[in-house]
Amino acid sequence: MTVAQNKYWLKPKLAERYGTTTRSIDRWRKARRFPEPDIELPNGWPAWSDTTVETHERACVANKATSDNT
Repeated sequence: MTVAQNKYWLKPKLAERYGTTTRSIDRWRKARRFPEPDIELPNGWPAWSDTTVETHERACVANKATSDNT
């Protein structure tokens, strides 16, 4: 049995993934439009797991599809 390793995303890489800035990630978190990080690294940096990011993205797509059909 193998255990899958989680990949973690830091804000600069998330900002790159979404084509935005790290400040936008902060604003999304404050507005509760983006999940809280899974861990905080020893240097204080927040990090999100692949699972959290992908779950959030799927939820956004589902919400978008639902709102487009109304």
